[in-house]
Amino acid sequence: MKNYPNKNKSLFLFVFVLIGLLFVANKASALTLSPSRLEISGDPGQTLTEKMVLINENNDTETFYSSYANFQAQGESGDPAFVTATNDLGTWMSTQPSITLSPGESQTIPFTINIPKNAEPGGHFAVVFWGTASPQLGTVGVGSKTGLLVLLSVNGDVKQSAGFLSFNTVGNKFWYSTLPVSFEYRFKNDGGDRIKPVGPLTIRDTVFFPAQVLDANPGTGNVLPGSTRRFQVDWINYVRPVDYVTPTSFFPRFWSNVSYQWKNFAIGLYSANLNVAYSTNNQHAKATVFFFVFPWQLILVMLVVIAILFWGGKFTLKRYNKFIIEKARQQLTK
Repeated sequence: MKNYPNKNKSLFLFVFVLIGLLFVANKASALTLSPSRLEISGDPGQTLTEKMVLINENNDTETFYSSYANFQAQGESGDPAFVTATNDLGTWMSTQPSITLSPGESQTIPFTINIPKNAEPGGHFAVVFWGTASPQLGTVGVGSKTGLLVLLSVNGDVKQSAGFLSFNTVGNKFWYSTLPVSFEYRFKNDGGDRIKPVGPLTIRDTVFFPAQVLDANPGTGNVLPGSTRRFQVDWINYVRPVDYVTPTSFFPRFWSNVSYQWKNFAIGLYSANLNVAYSTNNQHAKATVFFFVFPWQLILVMLVVIAILFWGGKFTLKRYNKFIIEKARQQLTK
């Protein structure tokens, strides 16, 4: 029984600290940094001067501290993995160590990049962080961070080597009852600088007429050196509202699908032709995939309607002919 008060005190202290950490983190997250990504180039030995805008969107006056890290590709999603800056671009950048902003206040902060004379030509990648935790506190500092990604190309003789590892529909699917049709391609960069695939994904119908032209890189994503990135492109003409609820009973669900297939009408064998440029000297990579769209529910309704019109028209024509013949017979007997 004597241990209960101590346990309660420990529990209360834990909850108090947890609430405090969440409160501090939420306050720090109210910092807006613009731009969020900067893509620049420079020569060895050159000093570059850039600017960024910090906005304190919190209701309290805050002091924000700057720090730096290098980053590299993490998996194939394009998300960066940050590493401590002990060399390279993360140690070439400098800005003011801290700034205090009133609620709603914004300030433009300059920062410089001093490219060493012996810097290796190619891509160098780092981030300028701003957060409420002072770097002097080390890893025990509490607070979230907002960062500006810096993608620097050092001019010089840079190896360029890249291409597709794969291109297909998502899940290697061939048969579709309706749009959307989602495509994905994996692009590998074996060169010395970042690569941004740019170009169209052209969809052609059964007779090879263009049915749709899509952007092969809608998010303008880069592929970092020595990495592979996966890109996804969707072909869709109509998107259901976010609050759409699929009907549970058969006929309402059937007619909902018919309406959706009509708004996303596509039928037959299609080819998707991917053609992207990925280097300064306009090198291209190309790939093609085939798929088939058959909106069976819509086709079924159309066949029923055609049958009704055909038989109804035939019956009406027969009745009309009979009426004309009877009318002519009456005229002759007068």
